Amino acid sequence: MGDRRTDVQELSDLELYVYDAVAGADKAGRALGEAEIGEIAEETGRGEEEVRRALEHLVAIDHLRSHSAGYVLGPHDWAA
Repeated sequence: MGDRRTDVQELSDLELYVYDAVAGADKAGRALGEAEIGEIAEETGRGEEEVRRALEHLVAIDHLRSHSAGYVLGPHDWAA
């Protein structure tokens, strides 16, 4: 208990979508950057600020990491 990580079932639909987008970028060997934030907002019908809040929440609960190049996956315990 006391773990900052949140179970995947506790994430919103937008957070799951954003996480999947970051995972796709990570699999391609890159970070999710500014251009993709706008694309996610457009694809989901949400504002860019809402997408940014979802990204920051995922960082806060240790699912993602924020770097100068953008967002990448945080630590995870499943096989690659």
